Amino acid sequence: MPQTVTINIRVDEKVKKDAEVLFNNLGLNISTAVNIFFRQAIMDEALPFKPQLKYKHITLKDRLRDFNGNYEFIEWDTGAAVGNEVVK
Repeated sequence: MPQTVTINIRVDEKVKKDAEVLFNNLGLNISTAVNIFFRQAIMDEALPFKPQLKYKHITLKDRLRDFNGNYEFIEWDTGAAVGNEVVK
């Protein structure tokens, strides 16, 4: 049986609790989940997911949709939609 070692890491308390709930629902504990992550990264020789900013693919129109105001959209010279507040 391979020899195991202990790794100490620091994470936000809420992140740890949320991860424990998720992994428990999957029938895993944190140690097993981290081992799976490491083994997959080694097999892929890369991170086992594509890091990206969540908002990067959200358009300005989508961002403004959640704003509590009245907006209309105009085109600037760049062709990008920009919200202008409608004054009534």
